[in-house]
Amino acid sequence: MTHGVAVSRAAADSRGEDLLAAERWLHIAATEPLNLALRGHPTLEILAAWEYATTYIITTFGLLGVLWARADPAYRWARDSLAATTLLGLACFALWPTSPPRLLPGEPFVDIVAIHHPPLSWGGGPVSAGANQFAAMPSLHAAWAVWVVVASLRAHRVGPAGRAFGAAHLGVTVLVVLATANHYVLDLVAGGAAVAIAVVVADQLARRRRTPRVAAADEIFLQVQTPTNPQYVGGVAVLDTAATPAPTLDTLRAHVERRLPAVPRLTRRVRPAGPLRHHRWAADPHPDLSWHVQETTLPGRGGAGGQPALDRLVATLCATPLDAGRPPWRIWLVHGLGEQRSAVVVVVHHAVADGLGVVAMLRHLLDVGSPAAPGAPVAPADQPGRLPGRLLRRCVARPVAVAGGLVSLARDGAAPPVTLSGPLGPSRAYLTSAWSLPALRSRAGGLDVRVTDLLLAAVGDAATAAVAATGARPAGQVLRAAVPVTMRIPGADHRGVPRGPGNLTAALRLDIPLGPMPVARRAELVAQAARGRRTSGRLPASAAVLRLMGALPNNLHRTAARSVYRARYFTAIVSNMRGAPGPLTLLGCPLREVFPIVPLAAQVPISVGALGWNGRYCVAATVDPARVDPVVFAAALRAALADLTRLAAPCPLQPASPLARSA
Repeated sequence: MTHGVAVSRAAADSRGEDLLAAERWLHIAATEPLNLALRGHPTLEILAAWEYATTYIITTFGLLGVLWARADPAYRWARDSLAATTLLGLACFALWPTSPPRLLPGEPFVDIVAIHHPPLSWGGGPVSAGANQFAAMPSLHAAWAVWVVVASLRAHRVGPAGRAFGAAHLGVTVLVVLATANHYVLDLVAGGAAVAIAVVVADQLARRRRTPRVAAADEIFLQVQTPTNPQYVGGVAVLDTAATPAPTLDTLRAHVERRLPAVPRLTRRVRPAGPLRHHRWAADPHPDLSWHVQETTLPGRGGAGGQPALDRLVATLCATPLDAGRPPWRIWLVHGLGEQRSAVVVVVHHAVADGLGVVAMLRHLLDVGSPAAPGAPVAPADQPGRLPGRLLRRCVARPVAVAGGLVSLARDGAAPPVTLSGPLGPSRAYLTSAWSLPALRSRAGGLDVRVTDLLLAAVGDAATAAVAATGARPAGQVLRAAVPVTMRIPGADHRGVPRGPGNLTAALRLDIPLGPMPVARRAELVAQAARGRRTSGRLPASAAVLRLMGALPNNLHRTAARSVYRARYFTAIVSNMRGAPGPLTLLGCPLREVFPIVPLAAQVPISVGALGWNGRYCVAATVDPARVDPVVFAAALRAALADLTRLAAPCPLQPASPLARSA
């Protein structure tokens, strides 16, 4: 028994004798003459014993440590190839134990290492007693020495001297393992073959890293999308062209091309999943901007269509599938809006980013300023004094919160049925309006509620009107809204680029009572019901559930995602996002409004997104006109928000219409 594996000494000796016989037949049996040449030279014997016992470990892990310390790009490849080489060797030791030449009975080999057994080394004391005596094939000494040479050549931060040292180390190792009678020549060949196989394995792993798996929180939107319900987020930026002409298509493409390298999520496409294999990202470093960045002109002369025409265009774009063979995003430059205005419409797959992630990416992609402007907030480094507290929260407080949140989620159960819910059609209506953010904040403070509660109440008013328009009685019905809450750290990363990629949100499910009532009263009821849920651990619990679902094979993940992301658990989506506190520009044109785009879910016909920035509160609703009357919904939503801002109507920055009204 060696290292827990039963070894037949007779079988191990037989394999060693076969190897020696094959080498003698091939006239490559170099072990015997080298072992004979070394004997009788005590100093050389001691040096060889020490070299055999120590330098292969020092050199191998020393090089790996140097690559790590220098942040060499080849470090991960080197780590993986070394691990694969070692695992291959250990597998051979277990499956094909072979006696080394020094242990073969009847052969004239002398065990040099056993004679000198260097102290505190693999050749002496209890270390030698615990070593695997039948690990001759392949030679890990030779394999690791070959790996040192290959890794040195692959490394970016190892110079000629380091590579020469690696080659010399390989030559010395080959001579020592043969002269000490620890290996056959064919062992060395097998060690080199193990490295060759490991290189292929490491290259495959490196390619997979270049096409990483789509994270579970992002992939859920690939799993739940359908041809009639694509999961696209984005934004509609209305530009003021009174003082500066609207950008041309060529100018916009050139601007996007300059900014694109710093937004890597937009230079990757999605590789399709299989029955077990999940979706993966594949690099597409040079997207075809002639496809990704387009321009169009709204119908009507002199911008007669106005904001309603833009909203209809956005509704069409959000229902139009993106090319699955390209990075999943498009930008449209829209002319013909009238009143010295143009627009830029950005549509991005939800797998790329959540709402705030899209806002962050677009600020970097479209804002004329530098992404790392002086004074921009940068992520603070962990401070040693704070680490114990962070570890305590991560190891104790967070699991407790998740456990409590899971219980709360289970108690919430299914969403109450609502008349509006049901199978969705292929069409969408996009409804926009803009309001005074300070007025809303003032009203929220007066009612002791949040701005999100005001938005939920306004959506409740609109849903009440839409239910009544179907002939059903809204009183007694409850709209359960999924409210995304960001778990994103504010500010910028270490390069000064705003944090953006990925979905870093969890969802609270908040109930909105329907039926006739003042919108302020509805806001108070929503706030009362929401207070307990916001501190209940539901947020980290829902994020944990998404990560656990992502561990399932792809088909099971799709089934699980579609079973929870539907009207069974929520009947509306309401997202309140915080944007830039100050004005933004695109190629010299100030942004007047920025409206978010939020997709629907299965059998969920209402989604509302709101973005507060630069004193404006831009609200955009997406509804399925087959289930929700967009004219009724838009009018009721507008009336509720006007009441909450204590205005008779929105500020007249653009013509009002039943489908769109902007402040």
